[in-house]
Amino acid sequence: MKKITVKMIMDKKPCEDWTEERIRGYIGKGKTIKEILNLKDVYADSRIWCVTRFLSDKTNRKFAIWCAEQCKTDVQEIKDYIKVIKRYYAGKATDEELMAAERAAYGAAERAAYWAAYWAADGAADGAAYWAAERQKQIKKLLSMF
Repeated sequence: MKKITVKMIMDKKPCEDWTEERIRGYIGKGKTIKEILNLKDVYADSRIWCVTRFLSDKTNRKFAIWCAEQCKTDVQEIKDYIKVIKRYYAGKATDEELMAAERAAYGAAERAAYWAAYWAADGAADGAAYWAAERQKQIKKLLSMF
């Protein structure tokens, strides 16, 4: 497997917290995607950001669809949108179908956002734990793709 170097990562323009020196401290002369995903001292979000910059479009699409399928929702428009995205990237849905599904999901998401904001204070701690667990699932999924 090809090694990803500090220069390669810097070329992808990481956020300013990720200086060349800091990246070199973790990457050294280079690491494979699997090695980067297994860096325990680096936040999962940063590891995911990094490796997805070096995956093929096809692999990134598969991963994005998998992430979307993990969405726990009872909102039918959002479920339908996820199905259309999957069909679209498989070449079985048209641009028009994708746009129609997106519009429907957006309207549903606006309604869901209102209620999410209403309940946000109540679930802040639970949400943080949930997202940490989700990121670990995403790391596992990416590792399983190799």
